[in-house]
Amino acid sequence: MLLMQTHAAVVQDIASNYTSFVNASNGGFGFQPWAISSNGNGGPIFAGSVLGDSTIGAGNINTSGVSFSLFAHPTAASVDASRAFTTALLPGQVFSFKLALNSDNGNKGFNLFAGSQGELFNFNIGSGGSVSSANAVLNPGSGAGYNYGGNDAVINVAISVLSPSSLSYQISRTSSLGNQGNLFTGTITGLTDAVSSFSYYVSGTDNGAAQNTLYINNLQVVPEPAAGLLVAMGGISCVFRRRVGR
Repeated sequence: MLLMQTHAAVVQDIASNYTSFVNASNGGFGFQPWAISSNGNGGPIFAGSVLGDSTIGAGNINTSGVSFSLFAHPTAASVDASRAFTTALLPGQVFSFKLALNSDNGNKGFNLFAGSQGELFNFNIGSGGSVSSANAVLNPGSGAGYNYGGNDAVINVAISVLSPSSLSYQISRTSSLGNQGNLFTGTITGLTDAVSSFSYYVSGTDNGAAQNTLYINNLQVVPEPAAGLLVAMGGISCVFRRRVGR
């Protein structure tokens, strides 16, 4: 029981908590409200955010039939959904979420930020996939790289804070086509500020087909499993000592 408690999410949000996905909405805990902006004007530029069924355009990451969804078309269109953590992430914490996406036209992706340092990490899908860091040092690890994953692709992203100056990333995929398992892994070093916020974005896709939408769900922050295990072992040790003392 103690082990399960130490692994409980300290920050969490899912799309089924919402009746609409709009600017300033907040159905989770441990996050500031969503800050959503777009240049959509109802035509000829279409861009925005909705609650949508991810299985229409990509893999199944729904909760109660819905996911957070971002769309932007044609070339000049863009939408950004940003959010801050209520408290900056600490060493030993893991931020994870699920993405579902299909076509790689335009750009779709995720940014991670650290206070005044700015962008630490970017994962972008656009004519392929890539990872980068604008203001820290990216140290790539193993990974199959990105290619087309079919119409049922689900991507799992995990960001682990290793120390006040470093983090690791793991981006993996399950789908019926293309590379599976870990697509990108590695570390980012040279952090001078704590991880404080993130954003998802879409820009310049071909059209309004569901296959061009970015779907997002199951955002959470949990303690590192090893940390939870140490706490649990500490509790077991205390019980053992008490029994021996008797």
